[in-house]
Amino acid sequence: MFVRFTILGVVIALISGVANCQVIDTVLLSEIGRYQHPYVSFPAGYSAPTLSSRIDRLDRDVLYMACGDSGLMTLDLTQPPVFPVVNRIGVGSLQGLKVMNVEQIDALLYLSLGDLSSGSQATGLAILDVSVADDPVVLDVWSDEANFSEGCAITVVKDGLAYLGGMENGVIVLDVSDPADIQFVSSYQPDPSWPGIANYPPNARGMAIDGDVLYLAYDAGGLRSIDISDPNALLEIGRYVNPNIPILTNPAYNNVVVIGDRAYCTIDYCGLEIVDISDPANMTQVAWLNPWNCIGLSWFGSDGHTNELITAHNDSLLFVSGGDSEIMVYDITDGDAPVLVGGHILPNDSASTWGVDVHGDRVVANFINNHGLPLQPYDSRYGGVVVFGWEVDYHTSVAEACIMAAGVYANPNPSSGVVDLTVMTSQPGPVTLRVHDIHGRLVYEQKLLGKPWADQRVFLDLTGHAPGIYHVSAVSANERLTTRIILLGN
Repeated sequence: MFVRFTILGVVIALISGVANCQVIDTVLLSEIGRYQHPYVSFPAGYSAPTLSSRIDRLDRDVLYMACGDSGLMTLDLTQPPVFPVVNRIGVGSLQGLKVMNVEQIDALLYLSLGDLSSGSQATGLAILDVSVADDPVVLDVWSDEANFSEGCAITVVKDGLAYLGGMENGVIVLDVSDPADIQFVSSYQPDPSWPGIANYPPNARGMAIDGDVLYLAYDAGGLRSIDISDPNALLEIGRYVNPNIPILTNPAYNNVVVIGDRAYCTIDYCGLEIVDISDPANMTQVAWLNPWNCIGLSWFGSDGHTNELITAHNDSLLFVSGGDSEIMVYDITDGDAPVLVGGHILPNDSASTWGVDVHGDRVVANFINNHGLPLQPYDSRYGGVVVFGWEVDYHTSVAEACIMAAGVYANPNPSSGVVDLTVMTSQPGPVTLRVHDIHGRLVYEQKLLGKPWADQRVFLDLTGHAPGIYHVSAVSANERLTTRIILLGN
């Protein structure tokens, strides 16, 4: 399943007398080990999923996995490449509620409980003590089926309060200052009638808190900003939905992270959106990365579905779960223009992620197995986790490299065939543009006229070529500019 590739980004000619700086060039992933849930007899080829996980935040070699109806599992990471289960807490210890997500703060785990299928299970929260890494102890479990009959997608904790994403029920606030005695505080359901695009109700799926504002990825309800200064009386102060979303496309906002005055949102098969939240009451679009050509009724068969995301490397990298495209890594040093710099991207390999986690020098891809289940957007036959090591390769260049933009740029990327290539050189003179497949075979070559700091565009048609990774180079006598293209299957 693993492929290691290089994505070479911005290359700038040296300018004398200017101090060097480092620019992220490539993020390399290498598999360390994995765990696969056992298959069951029916449906044939089906196994439990891992929906979410946390590498232990106290730097002990264990991984906590949220595994749906298989409960919470703890893996021992000390003996790769096969990681054994050393502890399991079944749903019987959690009021029968499935484990959908997991968060860790210090020596406490917060489990988001309740199947996300509409009305099948109540919203729930469990708090566990992991002072002993491989022996989690349940401190308390909270649920209220009479009032909150939807599962819990996420839990965010701040100042002794837990904010639960209760799907159709909206946001539920619990007092968790005493983790052994969870108490209800309040609940709030943002207006479910807006924007009225999808044919299903909005679901509270992802959350991020910045000061006194909670940003809610409300699925079909777009992105909402909610004032939480009074936990007993939450109040929506802003709402946003992609103004360019194609007709008949559900605005499925799944998750959000906030860095400064930017919100990074995952939107199902519609990729990644960056939203300006400097004014929470008037949120606006900054950028939209649409790698799978989200349009109309193309949910089924899409090569990607963005769900969870997490930052790393001092918030300069964004790791995104990509569904059938598995793991994508973006350089967000320029927060308004993310650049894909690495990942584990193998569309149509019968393996698809739900969540992703990063801690230290390890990345965990959480895989679901939906084989044999009806009405699924893709067919994934692997349930479990793959643990990768990751490292950053830098390109050392002059300070102007942070501003000037010599390089080769591809759009869209990934692509289903036709790619708009832009080549910008820093030196005059002829340039040869070449494209090689992953086996090193030349598939395209063209001579260009080198015009320093002027865009040269080439429409590259890879239709009919095999899906995979293609290396692009623009070479002159003075510099070599490279990037890579991911070609998706039809």
